[in-house]
Amino acid sequence: MTFRRFKSALFAFAAVLTVVSPARAESVRVLVAASMSEVIGTLADDYAARSPGSEIQAVHAGSGVLARQIQQGVPADLYISANTAWVTWLTDQDLGTQSRTIASNALVWIGTEPNPALAARTGSGRIALADPEAVPAGQYARQSLIHSGDWSDLEGRLILATNVRDALGWVVRGHAPHGIVYATDAIEYPDLQVDRIDSRSHDPITYEALVLTPRGAGFAEYLLSDAAQEILSSYGFLPPPPTSE
Repeated sequence: MTFRRFKSALFAFAAVLTVVSPARAESVRVLVAASMSEVIGTLADDYAARSPGSEIQAVHAGSGVLARQIQQGVPADLYISANTAWVTWLTDQDLGTQSRTIASNALVWIGTEPNPALAARTGSGRIALADPEAVPAGQYARQSLIHSGDWSDLEGRLILATNVRDALGWVVRGHAPHGIVYATDAIEYPDLQVDRIDSRSHDPITYEALVLTPRGAGFAEYLLSDAAQEILSSYGFLPPPPTSE
C-alpha cells in the first residue's frame, strides 16, 4: 500500500469513528440548596434514565451563597433555593425566567438527649444553627425562636454554620448538644432525638426552582412529575403547598 492510499484509509477510518461515536450528553448545571444534597443525586440519576442524552451536574451549598454566585456570573442552568427570598433577589436583577415551588419541609430541634427543645432551653450547651443572615434554615429558626420568646435568651449560645448540613454535622459529631435543622436532615440519623417545631412559628419552608437558561427547563419540569415527587417524599420532603386560586 502506498503512503497516499494509507493516508486515505486512515482518514476514512477517522470519519467512521466520528460517525459512530455516541453523542455528547447535554450537561445541565444545577445549583441546589445544601438541604437537598442527598436527594439531588437520586433525582439526577432518575432524570438521566428518563432523558437519554442528558446529565445533571449538581453543586450544593447554602441558598444565599449560591444566589450570590449566580449574581456574580457563575454558570448555572437551574437554581433550587430553600426559600423564595433569594429567588426574588435574583429575578429582581433579571436573572432567571420562571420559578416553581417543588417541595416543602419542616423545622425540628435535634439533640442527643430526650426532649431536645426543652433541654436546649434549660441547659447551657451550644446550639447549632445555620447562619440566619444568609441561610434560609437559620432564618426560619430565628423566626421561630423570636415567636416563642427564646431568641434573646439563647442567642449568646448559638454557633452559626454556613449551611444547615454543617449545623447538623456539629450535633451528630458532638460539637454541640442541640441544634435546629430541617426534618429531612434529622431523618438520616435515627439515633438523634427530635422535636418538631410548630410550622406556624415561621414562614412556610418551600423549595423554589428558578430556570436560568433553556437547558434548565426540562429538569425543572421533571421535579414536579409524579416520579420526582415520589423520590422527594422518600427522603422526607413534603409536597408543594397547594396554590391559591
